[in-house]
Amino acid sequence: YLAVFVGTFLEGEGILVAAGFFAERGYLDVFLVTLVGFLGAYIGHIFWFWLGRAHGVRLLDRFPRMKQHFGKSIRMFERYGVTAIIITQWLYGLRITCAVVVGISRISLMKFLFYEALNCLVWSAVITAPGYFFGRAIESVLGRVEHIEKYGLAAIIVIALAIWLYHRMKER
Repeated sequence: YLAVFVGTFLEGEGILVAAGFFAERGYLDVFLVTLVGFLGAYIGHIFWFWLGRAHGVRLLDRFPRMKQHFGKSIRMFERYGVTAIIITQWLYGLRITCAVVVGISRISLMKFLFYEALNCLVWSAVITAPGYFFGRAIESVLGRVEHIEKYGLAAIIVIALAIWLYHRMKER
């Protein structure tokens, strides 16, 4: 559950799908996975929002080239408000940046907190579900194959780590 919280605090799709799979296998509780995923994403977004609200303008002043790009984003968030908040939750790789941008914008804290809570709850449930139902589909095809689960877990961890490293190196 700690891994789910930390993973969703940062981004989270991969960890939620994997946790949903392990919930179906009986290692985790699917409702707790959804709740912890919601809390991680929500608390993470509040943190990134606060960072943008408290330090975003100073950061942009230090990096004028970034200011030009962020200015367009800020105007978009101010223009579309709630719709922009909801859509950006579903854009992989942009949630942290968008939460900072919303923090810099003039969108009210209460509006952000309310809609982000609803959004994170739906997101957590929707992203956990494929892992859970994928696990059920595999079980129905293969039956309970307890002896290969540990190898599957190791493979999932290695693949997830490789994908994460690839994206980090690609960003640099």
